[in-house]
Amino acid sequence: MAKPTLHFQRFEFKYFLPKHKVKQLIAALLTHMVWDPNARETGFYRVNSLYFDSPDYGCFWDKEAGVADRKKMRLRYYGDLLASDTPVFAEIKRKKDALIIKDRVGLLAKDCAGIAFEQKIRELSHSEKDNGFLQELMWFIKRNAMRPKVHVTYNRRALFGKRDKRFRVTIDENIESRLQPFFGESKARLPRRIYPHGVVFEVKYHNVLPSWFHRVLQTFELQRLAYSKYGNSVRMILPQFNDNNYQLSY
Repeated sequence: MAKPTLHFQRFEFKYFLPKHKVKQLIAALLTHMVWDPNARETGFYRVNSLYFDSPDYGCFWDKEAGVADRKKMRLRYYGDLLASDTPVFAEIKRKKDALIIKDRVGLLAKDCAGIAFEQKIRELSHSEKDNGFLQELMWFIKRNAMRPKVHVTYNRRALFGKRDKRFRVTIDENIESRLQPFFGESKARLPRRIYPHGVVFEVKYHNVLPSWFHRVLQTFELQRLAYSKYGNSVRMILPQFNDNNYQLSY
């Protein structure tokens, strides 16, 4: 198994697409792209993210205000089953205008529940003092009193460019979210469906978008949107944050 990447720096753009157009879009993409092998058996893989925020939801409000240089924190794991030895990534995702910078550290699920999580990060930051990301993560947690807020899960289909493997697109569908003030599976809170009649289509690249992809954008009349799974989940779940800026269209 390939060693997981712990640092990403790339451009990311998001688009909305009605579900009935997905098959046509994939057919157009497969002329120049291939499927992600991680989704070979089912056609997709499950993504689970537990987002953290400060008591006053500072990360949410930074996004709402359009702060150019902002960050958010989450725990992420893949698949439907969560066991004590399930790999989990603690991540900070920074946005600097159109540039996305993501750093993460690999943990186990047993290290992420309750006070065990902060204890584990503190232990790692002390043992790896030259690891700048661990120092930043510890500071970010303590400085902002970061705590789990919202769990977001969805099915992801992914493709890579035939010529440039770093050019990647993802199609996220069946997006669901729920309040979750702890790490782990929760059966008590029913999830809410986010954007039930469409998918989030995202392109991730490093330098220049290929010319053929511009033609795809024109053909399907795709418009870039500042879409946030976390932000829209907060709006839907917490009435006090609902500013009627979230449209369940299509």
